[in-house]
Amino acid sequence: MNTKSTFHVIGFLLLLFALFSGSWFLWLFGGLFFFMPAAQSGWMRHMRRWVKLEWIADQSRVMPGTPVRVTIRMHNSSWLPLPATWLRITLPDHVTVEGADEVRQTKQRTVVRLRLDVPFRQSAERVLTLTPHVRGVVWLTEVQSDSLPLFGDEVSQLSLPVSFSLLVYPLPLPLPPIQLADTEPDGSRLSHQRQQEDVTFQRGVRAYIPGDRFKHIHWKATAKTGSLETRLFEHTSRPDWRIIGHILPSYEPSQQRYNDAINERTISCLAALSILCRKRSHGYELFLSVKQRGREYYHLPAGSGKKHHLHVMTQLAQMHHYVTTPLAVILRRLEGSASRESILLVTPRFDRDLEQSIDRLVRRGHMVVVLDLSEEQLLLRRFETSRSANGRRVAR
Repeated sequence: MNTKSTFHVIGFLLLLFALFSGSWFLWLFGGLFFFMPAAQSGWMRHMRRWVKLEWIADQSRVMPGTPVRVTIRMHNSSWLPLPATWLRITLPDHVTVEGADEVRQTKQRTVVRLRLDVPFRQSAERVLTLTPHVRGVVWLTEVQSDSLPLFGDEVSQLSLPVSFSLLVYPLPLPLPPIQLADTEPDGSRLSHQRQQEDVTFQRGVRAYIPGDRFKHIHWKATAKTGSLETRLFEHTSRPDWRIIGHILPSYEPSQQRYNDAINERTISCLAALSILCRKRSHGYELFLSVKQRGREYYHLPAGSGKKHHLHVMTQLAQMHHYVTTPLAVILRRLEGSASRESILLVTPRFDRDLEQSIDRLVRRGHMVVVLDLSEEQLLLRRFETSRSANGRRVAR
C-alpha cells in the first residue's frame, strides 16, 4: 500500500467516525486526507507551466579535454517553494563533471545529481564544469527533477526539457613534414589547377567593383583619377589536394578483429590534415570510404578557408554509424581525371592491391602521397612520375 492509499484509508475512517458522531472537526480533518493527494496530482500536472530550467554553456564546439562551464538556472514562478529539489542529468561516460553533489558511473553513462532549494517566485542556479574526452556529439534533451512531495515518502518526479548539444572535434595527430609541389604558370597560360592572385606582386590597377576588399584599394591612384581604384595582382595557381581517408569496417568477421581504435586514429589524422590545409591556405577535396546517401563513397567538394575547415571537422566529429565501401572505388574514380592531381591518401592498411592502384595513378601522371598508419609512428610514402625510363620513383 502506497502513501496515497494510506491517506485515503485514514480519511475514510475519519469521515466514518464523523458520520456517527456528527463532529465538524472530524469532517474537515478527514476531508484533508482526500484533499492532499488531489492537490499533489494537480500540482504535478501544472508544474511544467510554473517551473522552467535554463541551461547556458560558454562553448558549443570544443576539442577533447577542454573544460566547458555550464550554468544551470531553475526558475519557480509559482507561489509554492521547491525545497530539496534534485536534478538528475545523464551524460556519456567519457564526460567528467566537476561541481556536482553526486557523480556516479552506471551502464556506460555518467549520472550527475544536483540539489537546488528554490523559494517561491524566485530562481536558483548551480555551475558545473563538463570535460569531454572523446570526439562526437554530447546531446541533452531533458533533465529529471525530483522534488519534495506534499505528503509521504513518494518523490515528485518531473522531466524538464533542455536543449543542449556539445560538438567535440577529433584530436589531431602530430604529422610528419608534408610538402606537395605547387603548380606554377606555364608561360602566359595557367595550369588547370585552382587559380589565385598572389598579393606579393602587383601588376596594375582597375576600377573598383563592389565586393573588393577594402585593404586592396589603391589610394594614390584613387586620388589622381577621382574614382576608387583597386590593385591588380599577378596570377599564380596552387593545386587542390585530394585527401582520401580509408575507413575500415567496424568489425571484420574473417579476421575476428574490431577496427574502432584504428578508425579513430585515421579520423584524427584527417583532422590534422584539415588543420594543416587551413594554416597553409590550401584548397582540398575530401573523400571517405564510407557510403553517403545516393553515392558509393563520401565526397566533400573542394574548398578552403574557415567555413570549409569547420564543415570538415564537423563531419569527422559526427561520423559514428557508417557503412564502409572499398577504397578501390574512389581510386578508380580519380584514375579517370584528365588533369594532374595531388592525392594524399590516409590508410591504416598498405597492401599489395593498394600499391597496384597507386601505380596506375602514377602512370597517369598523378602525384600520390600515402600516410601509412599501420605502424605506431606515421610513415610517409611518396609516389610520383620520374623523368628516367623507369616510369616512377618511390621515396620513403
